[in-house]
Amino acid sequence: MITLQYAERNAQVAEIEDRLQGLSLAFESKSVSEAGDLQLVDGTKQVQGLAKIQAHLDELSQELHQWYYCNC
Repeated sequence: MITLQYAERNAQVAEIEDRLQGLSLAFESKSVSEAGDLQLVDGTKQVQGLAKIQAHLDELSQELHQWYYCNC
C-alpha cells in the first residue's frame, strides 16, 4: 500500500490524493508532524517533494497503461 505523509494538509496533498485515486491505487494519507516535505512511501521506495512524487506517479501510470493494454 502507498502512504502519503504530510505535515499540513494543503492543495498539493489534495492534488496527489486525486492522482492516486485516478490511478485506482490503494493508499492512505497521514499527517506526520515531523514531515517537512510531502513524502510518498511505496513499499520500500520513499519519494520526497511534489515534483519527484509526480514523476513517480507518471512511472506508475505508464506501467498500469502497459499492463492494461498488453498484447500478450
